[in-house]
Amino acid sequence: MSIDHSSFIHHTESIMKSYKVETADLVDKVYSSIKDMILKGELVPGQKLVQEEMAAQLGVSRTPVLSAFSKLEKEWLVKSIPRRGFYIYEMSLEEKINLFDIRLRLESLGAFKAAELGSAGEKKALLSMVEKVSSKDFSASPTDFNRHDYEFHRRITEMSRNAMLSTMISSYNIVSLSNQDERAIDYSRSISDHLAISRAISDNNAAKAEKLMSEHIRTGLDRIKGV
Repeated sequence: MSIDHSSFIHHTESIMKSYKVETADLVDKVYSSIKDMILKGELVPGQKLVQEEMAAQLGVSRTPVLSAFSKLEKEWLVKSIPRRGFYIYEMSLEEKINLFDIRLRLESLGAFKAAELGSAGEKKALLSMVEKVSSKDFSASPTDFNRHDYEFHRRITEMSRNAMLSTMISSYNIVSLSNQDERAIDYSRSISDHLAISRAISDNNAAKAEKLMSEHIRTGLDRIKGV
């Protein structure tokens, strides 16, 4: 019985390609799951990430978990320490100040452009989202605040129609990293700021939206500096 080597090789290559795609998909799913846990505050700064525990929790082997950790490290969400393992990234005071300096410039522009270019539907949805939580006490549920804050700022940068700005804000997790020191956040004031910004955007008042966003971010910067 003769073997068609070319068919055999083609079949083997097809299997390998399929395996690589499935493996890549699994890594992306694990990466997304862990990132979501970090952004929602379910994994806290300084917390050690145990590969075996994370793999068991997600129902996968250690390999895709390790690959996901490596991807998250490039986004400043995870940090590897030689001979100690992986930890949720904990920012220094200088890094936090630098981060707020970046947000002060970028997100003010985002609010201005959102008021100019956002659709009526997007503006209505943004205002509605903030109004629904305007009377909520977040002091007992900081994780819920983190989710809301992330979504609020994400929507505004998306409404700016500036893909580069939106990518910079989301890819480097700027908003979530800013909330690491959540114990000092004045939740009531922050939500009040969100409401005022949303109304300015809804009213198509770009200059006011820019000014209010700048003041909102500066409040966070002053908090970090201890002013």
